[in-house]
Amino acid sequence: MPVFAVTYHYGPDTDTRMEHRPAHRRWQAEMNEAGTILASGPLDNDPQPGGLLILSAADRGEVEGHLAADPYASLGVIESTDIREWTPVFGPFAQG
Repeated sequence: MPVFAVTYHYGPDTDTRMEHRPAHRRWQAEMNEAGTILASGPLDNDPQPGGLLILSAADRGEVEGHLAADPYASLGVIESTDIREWTPVFGPFAQG
């Protein structure tokens, strides 16, 4: 199954984002247990705070559907999202 690298770029409303971080992390944990999120975590604040998610999905549309269920999506704390299909050559996500 294809692998996608998703980068979230967060907006300036840090208070709302931090308030809802537990729900966002629960969503990530559920997606990880289901085998959809392979890895995730925050990016440093330079040039802007964000997060990186590595997902396994059939296609971009499926990724977009999963991301729409992230509690952060409905709160408006994500300023922009980059979705790119990724072909890992080495490491745990490489496809033999």
